[in-house]
Amino acid sequence: MTSNDPRRYRVAIVGGAGMWGRHYLTAAVEHEQCDTILVDTSDRRDEFTAHHNITDVYSTLDELFAVEVPDVVCCILPVQVAPAMVLACVEAGVKVVSCEKPIAIELAEADRIVNTCRDKGVAFGCATAHWEVPLLDETAAWLASGEFGDITSVAIPGGLPVEVSGAGCVQLTQMRGLTGAEVEWVEGYELPSVGSYRAEEASDIEADCPAYGRLGLSTGVICEIPQPQDEGRTRCRVSVTTTQGRLFLQKPTPIILHGEGASATPIYPNFLDVERPGRSMAPRLQVLLDAFDRGDGEVKCSGHDYRQALEIAVAIKLSAAQGNKRVALPLSERAHKIYPHPYRMRGGDVAGYDSIGYESAPKIEQRRVPRSKA
Repeated sequence: MTSNDPRRYRVAIVGGAGMWGRHYLTAAVEHEQCDTILVDTSDRRDEFTAHHNITDVYSTLDELFAVEVPDVVCCILPVQVAPAMVLACVEAGVKVVSCEKPIAIELAEADRIVNTCRDKGVAFGCATAHWEVPLLDETAAWLASGEFGDITSVAIPGGLPVEVSGAGCVQLTQMRGLTGAEVEWVEGYELPSVGSYRAEEASDIEADCPAYGRLGLSTGVICEIPQPQDEGRTRCRVSVTTTQGRLFLQKPTPIILHGEGASATPIYPNFLDVERPGRSMAPRLQVLLDAFDRGDGEVKCSGHDYRQALEIAVAIKLSAAQGNKRVALPLSERAHKIYPHPYRMRGGDVAGYDSIGYESAPKIEQRRVPRSKA
């Protein structure tokens, strides 16, 4: 490498032949500055390796760490094993680690990995909530500037129709990211678990399920989560009312209305013209690479964010079990658990990909073949 060559990164994708991991694998392979390492045990590994022309392939993290410590490791694994793999990366000396959602089954386990990463100066990212709707961070910065007035109310309009934790962690993280607020109290309600979404080992208080209620934010504003009407997705993920109008965070673009009622007029702040990245794994990967360059242990859409989402989900269920009594955060008892759908907990190769609606096991994406990095 000469002084004019761009910086290169060694990036390991653990579980890269999985349903979600394959997207991380593609993002790494297509990134011009990444040398990609695949860690996977599935019978699809060789096919993915050949398709992406990957030369560094391992079955386990132990095998990988016996040879090298990559710059970045993405652990795209079932929640039953992901926390232990994150901690193994930290122990090995990896400086930037990420995992997928939900962050953990038990709140204490989420605490352990978040705190360990923080104490060791490891940048710890989790999932992709900040990129699953366009311009979340740009919208949040614009709201924080005060240009659209003060926030007076917040809502997650579609409720949490299937999972308060397994999928609900996304909306809860997006709400916190958009408002910049923490949740100080919860008044929660729940509905029966949907079909196979209830884990066999879960008690009533530990079972993932649809939920709704009210969240008291640190800004003094209340976030309403209405009772879900069906399992379909509402286009708007988070809505905000301010002293000047309303904002709807949704695809394909945020909608901003100035004024009230019939006189409300759409407005188009300059940040709406920002170029939008493609699949959310590509911007997630870039954020991890940037965190490695900075070396400050900070990363956007973090393990802390998803730990907070798990705690909110736990509090909603606790409140529901106590007759919808208001529950204050943070929770003093950290042994509470929420068992997600068996697919999220054990992975599709164990639970079956059809168990959560996929037609088959993961297949290679037929996307453009990246140019040679030789």
